[in-house]
Amino acid sequence: MIITKIKKSKKGNVLIYADNNYLSSLPPEVFVKSRLKVGDYIDENLLEELTKEKDLNKAKEKALRLLSLRAHSKKELKDKLKNSSGEENAEKVAEKMESLGLIDDKSFAVSYANELFSKKLYSIGKVKYELSKKGISNEMAEEIIEEISPDDRENIEKIFEKKNFDKDDEKNFRRVVSYCQRLGFNWNDIKSVINSYNQT
Repeated sequence: MIITKIKKSKKGNVLIYADNNYLSSLPPEVFVKSRLKVGDYIDENLLEELTKEKDLNKAKEKALRLLSLRAHSKKELKDKLKNSSGEENAEKVAEKMESLGLIDDKSFAVSYANELFSKKLYSIGKVKYELSKKGISNEMAEEIIEEISPDDRENIEKIFEKKNFDKDDEKNFRRVVSYCQRLGFNWNDIKSVINSYNQT
């Protein structure tokens, strides 16, 4: 096939025509990289390569959109790209974003852990679990938690205050204790805070 026309679409993509028939639409970045011009020969192999480049470019654009909304861990970004872009492109794009400094698991994990401890009042155990779901290694999670130095008893006390804990109201007592357990706090720490209430 011989490229007979190249023109820009209203959306900004580059339209390629071969043998006077529409062939493909390429993002400007992919087109420039291809160095195609009118009169060039284009076969199925080259067209397949251009399609791969187009798909990779699409994955990069999606990654940038996601990262403009909030920080992501490397695993989290890959997982969000995999469904629409495939495993290989997701891996390539995540690596690229990391090399550009647009994703950083350590800084993401510090920020995320702080949010879980201070805003959601999670326990140390639950924060570790949530970090692992984002692809943060146990070693990194341990290091970050050591730096933050959270206090499970302090968060239990905050929950008790927030939930208007009343040790003499059985329904309230069970509801608040159950809530604390769902956030990963162990019974000994919960009991310790309850006992401090009993002494007041």
